[in-house]
Amino acid sequence: MAGMPILLYNNIIMDLGTKNANDLISKNEQVSKAAAEAIVNSKDIKSFKCLCEKSEFIFDFIKEKITNKLISAVNGNNIGNIFEFTKVYNSDFENFIVLSFVNFADEDLTDKILETFEEGTDEQKAYAALYFYYINDPLALEYLEKYAFSDFELLSQNCAKTLKKFNDKKLYNKSIEIIKNNEVDDFEKIKYINFLTAYNDKAALGILFDYLKYTGLKGFIAESILYISGLIELADNGTNFYDALNIFDIILDSYPEEISLETVVDFEILNFIKYLSDYLKNNDDTYTKRVLLKAKYKFNLFSKEDIYTFDLAKHAKKEVFNISNFINNIGIDLFHHFEEELYSDKRERVLEALNVILNFGRSDFSSDVSKLASTTAYEDVISESIRVLKTFGQLNLVNKDEILHKIKNENLRIMTESYFK
Repeated sequence: MAGMPILLYNNIIMDLGTKNANDLISKNEQVSKAAAEAIVNSKDIKSFKCLCEKSEFIFDFIKEKITNKLISAVNGNNIGNIFEFTKVYNSDFENFIVLSFVNFADEDLTDKILETFEEGTDEQKAYAALYFYYINDPLALEYLEKYAFSDFELLSQNCAKTLKKFNDKKLYNKSIEIIKNNEVDDFEKIKYINFLTAYNDKAALGILFDYLKYTGLKGFIAESILYISGLIELADNGTNFYDALNIFDIILDSYPEEISLETVVDFEILNFIKYLSDYLKNNDDTYTKRVLLKAKYKFNLFSKEDIYTFDLAKHAKKEVFNISNFINNIGIDLFHHFEEELYSDKRERVLEALNVILNFGRSDFSSDVSKLASTTAYEDVISESIRVLKTFGQLNLVNKDEILHKIKNENLRIMTESYFK
């Protein structure tokens, strides 16, 4: 029946909030068409707000139908009504507003949108910035540059995206120089990194990878890189396999506190894990095995503990379970020759390997861990090795006095000594 809430999500019938909004998703074409026309003709911003507020619960194909219905309801007589809807910004429905303007673009409409770009709210400016992505008017450059670093993220993103379409590299070059400048604070660089991410030019990847080596914002930079180039694309690009592996390693570290698990879909994590699995069929690479083991541990945890997935969108939650299921069924012994990771010349990799051994309770590596504790020059690796041996009840494999004598840092020595008690 017309007016009935019919949206099905997670087996729940959802009311979108208004009759027009509910009618808009009706399977009855006449009803949905009439609702779209009513929304546009009466400037029913209440229904539009309801759609925006519920957008995360609406299936993508339904959102696309909604957008197309609304665009079809716009004509030369009611195009001015669309300005009312610019008061609310939503990325899922931005095409309704922007493409409606583009479809009826003329000099007068463009002048009015320029005026909105200058005097409107941040939401209205964000729509204006995206309009000029399609309508290449040099008069917009002043405002695109002015708001490219706005605190309103959607506005800054749209400005950067449109500046690239204009082939304007002024702020792109400025962002590169600031990121390279060691005298600029990491947190001050964030807005410039965000600009490069939205500008989406692969030429910036080299700068971001260089910056990744010494910044404390590793999760943020890794995420930014993946919005420019996917993991498999990075791995397939000649010598960048281990760069891609490192990015994935950092992403795993950042889940779920720093980076939302929703991104498992955006970053195609499952496809990359399948890619790594195929790689291991012809390459006995312990670094790759260690990263997959880390992913296995984390995604098994995410899939078992509802606290990590209860608020995820249905498709993201399903993907988390798919990832866990796939890794658990990889037909490869990921611990074969794993002890080689303990002798890497990279301290971080050794610590990660110890963590994997501990998380999976692999006490069969105790002999290798004790050897590591006796031979490594890294004091934190020594301490962590002792902690692992303590957990496994294998402290008899090391000499307490020799171990403590190797640790010069007093606080670390005291903590390590406590493991022997």
